[in-house]
Formats: sequence, C-alpha cells, structure tokens
Amino acid sequence: MGHLDWGDARHFDRTQDRPCCLCGRPTPMRSHAGEAVHKVCAEDWNSAHPDEARRYTPPSKDRPQHEVGSWRFHNDGPVTDQRVTVLTAVTTGSPPRVVDVDVEPGQRGLFAA
Repeated sequence: MGHLDWGDARHFDRTQDRPCCLCGRPTPMRSHAGEAVHKVCAEDWNSAHPDEARRYTPPSKDRPQHEVGSWRFHNDGPVTDQRVTVLTAVTTGSPPRVVDVDVEPGQRGLFAA
C-alpha cells in the first residue's frame, strides 16, 4: 500500500486539533469515518495490517483494479467516471397556432359553466 490520497477538504478540520487515534499526538486530519488520525499514521497502520479488509478501485479498460487501502483508512477513491457530458440543443417544432373560436359578439372572454 502506498501513500493515501486525502486531498479532499473533508479530511482536514480547521477548527480544532484532536488526539490521533493511533499515536495520541494532536492532529487536524480526519479519516473518512471522522477519526482524528495523522495521514502517516494511517498509512503505517495499513502497512502493518495487510490482512484487514481492503478497498479496491473498479477495473476499467484504461486502468486496472488497484488497492486504495483498508476499510478503516483508505484513499478518496475509487474515482468516478470523469467523462464530460455534452448537452445538445433540442429543436422543437413551431408553437401551436392560436385558433380563434367563433363566439357570438359580446361573449368573448366568458367561460361556459
């Protein structure tokens, strides 16, 4: 297991440091589950516990499946599909023509009950 990718702002608590759940020293870093933990401590824990349940990215034609860490401490992946959706204009026919209803003079604008 390599280095964890914790680039998302959810992994950083700018309001307070809490004791790391692994080493006890203060840290602003948070795991995906909200545990206070240094990124390096989490990487060391992943390396020391290879038999823990692992997470993997889904394989694709461009990228093989690979490990992103344990269920406790894992990367911000798997990365979702990054294809760009292209919106195309939809053409519709012209709006329907207004049909004048033949009514008696003086009755225009009244609704029948």
